[in-house]
Amino acid sequence: MQSSRAARPVKREVWFNCGRYFLRTIKREDASDRWAEWLTDPWTMHVLNTSPTKIGKSGIADYIRQFDQRTRLLLGIFERGTRLHVGFIRFDIDYAASEALVSAAIGEAAHRNGGATTYVFVPALAFLFDTVGLARVRASVLGRNDTTLIYLQKLGWQKDPAPEAPIRSNTDGTLLERWSLSWTREGYLAFLQTPIGKRVMRRASSTDRIPACRQKSS
Repeated sequence: MQSSRAARPVKREVWFNCGRYFLRTIKREDASDRWAEWLTDPWTMHVLNTSPTKIGKSGIADYIRQFDQRTRLLLGIFERGTRLHVGFIRFDIDYAASEALVSAAIGEAAHRNGGATTYVFVPALAFLFDTVGLARVRASVLGRNDTTLIYLQKLGWQKDPAPEAPIRSNTDGTLLERWSLSWTREGYLAFLQTPIGKRVMRRASSTDRIPACRQKSS
């Protein structure tokens, strides 16, 4: 009989080349006051419904500790060369359902709307589909974040026909509409064959380096 310890999902430490950026597992030493400032930025509060309460570097360190890198993965987005930390991606994996809830944010304003999210998503989703073996990824997006809703559907994500249950705004307590979108492995592979998919792949692999994945079992 397999022990509960042996049945635990593998702990993963990953690094991916993403063209202008690279994506890797977040470490506790990545906590910073700058990261904390992202969460109270008006743009972040608007699109992610973050709280206006400032938590500081110690609060970010506490947040990082919530991720076991087994079913809850937290990855940082960094600019190549400067190694500037510009954002993060989190994956909440449901192995039984063979899916993951994906969320991401570009904290540094200068790196928004420039393709950063697309370029890091390609190797990240390849990892979820091909290495982890998931069948589907999901995203929950606020209705007022129409830019992301339109963008994901343009890539091929499928929007559910009805909205999810609304959530309370962390700013003023009003109810916020939100939508669930999903992308299957088949949909992702079909996207890679489109002109935009091929262009993203060329840019994401501009250094001709194959995305790497290191895994730790503990």
